[in-house]
Amino acid sequence: MPKGAAGFSLVEMMVVILIIAVMTSVAMLSLSFGSRDRARLAATQLAGVLRSAREEAAMQGRNLAFGFWQHGWTCYQLDAAGAWQPLLDDRLLRPRTLPAGLTLSLRLQGEEVRLAARAKTHPQVFVLSSGEMEPFVLELREDARTRERLSGSALGQITLEVAHAR
Repeated sequence: MPKGAAGFSLVEMMVVILIIAVMTSVAMLSLSFGSRDRARLAATQLAGVLRSAREEAAMQGRNLAFGFWQHGWTCYQLDAAGAWQPLLDDRLLRPRTLPAGLTLSLRLQGEEVRLAARAKTHPQVFVLSSGEMEPFVLELREDARTRERLSGSALGQITLEVAHAR
């Protein structure tokens, strides 16, 4: 190539193409992050909290419970006097609120439980020190088509699945 010739080298072209590809993939990921992902993320987080509570109850020999409301949940522990007290300072089991637009519904023993619209809860799902728990089905919804179903068995197994609109 003559000394005065201008242009781009192959390496420079490859770097530009790589930058464009990375920017395009980031843009596509941001656009594809929709309601199903938000509901799935919240359901996965709740499943993790429930599993951790089950393990903590068994390891520490204490009974725990969860109270749900339409937009969140509170974890409780049984105190020495036999009263359920909310865990407010526990890093993992503290009360949580769902992201805006997500709602919860709860079924116990096959019956729909009417959940409060605000954070007024009482224990509904019990997690015993033996590892057993109250069987339940929770659904996280964002719209009529986006649902994540979280269920717990009497033996403490927690299952997360996509539920389709009815």
